[in-house]
Amino acid sequence: KRSIEISKLHPSMSSCCPDGSLPALQEDTSRTLAGVVENKYYYVAPPEASTMGILVIYDVFGFSGGRIKSVCDSLALATNAHVCMPDVYDGTEINAKGGFGNTEAMAWLKSVTEFSTLSKLLEPGLECLKAKGATKIGAIGFCWGVYGVVKLAAEPGLLSVAVGCHPSLKIGDMFFQESEDSQAANVKCPLCIMPAGNDPDMYRPTGSIPKIVQANGIECKSIDFPEMQHGWVPRGDASQPAVARDVLKAIEEAVAFFKKYLA
Repeated sequence: KRSIEISKLHPSMSSCCPDGSLPALQEDTSRTLAGVVENKYYYVAPPEASTMGILVIYDVFGFSGGRIKSVCDSLALATNAHVCMPDVYDGTEINAKGGFGNTEAMAWLKSVTEFSTLSKLLEPGLECLKAKGATKIGAIGFCWGVYGVVKLAAEPGLLSVAVGCHPSLKIGDMFFQESEDSQAANVKCPLCIMPAGNDPDMYRPTGSIPKIVQANGIECKSIDFPEMQHGWVPRGDASQPAVARDVLKAIEEAVAFFKKYLA
């Protein structure tokens, strides 16, 4: 496998995750999932009739990464919303392509991240939510997925609310010279971000991202998780009490933010 030259990326980085981030977590197949896989997406119905919808964009470890489907289940149950997670990677993920630093893997990741492509891959998820009766839609992303959420949040009238756990907006700078601050400046709906301890300070309550969104008259809530490593929500070791606590807290914070703007 050939290694991509770091100098070919912008800025000098070969991963969308910060140093010290958690690796991929094997999919937990022991759980009984509430949703169904169909038409290249995972859909979870709300417990009761609902006009709320949540689009989920996973991290670089894809459709079967860690407990991401269980996160979808939790969101549907706690918000009483339709939840849909499209498989934009079509059955693969970064490690299957060769991993960060591999030339072909990085070319693939860039191609699927480019928003003219990504938006088309997300469209079946949005259409699913609308077909199920959702009239207000929010979106949540994890790591790489937050880039897609923020790009959707820049589309006028598309999303009512957006949430990002351990955001990796630097993917836009890395591939397309779109700075994190410039991405934040385009956000047009309320945004909640939850940085881990090793995420950049720009995401924290006094960082540039919340300030830029707030300066445009839009709520941007930042909730810091200083004890967590980047990636903890879908792939942290939940047998550790602190991780289990903060996985639950992150989901609870997301649920509260969704309810505020979707209900």
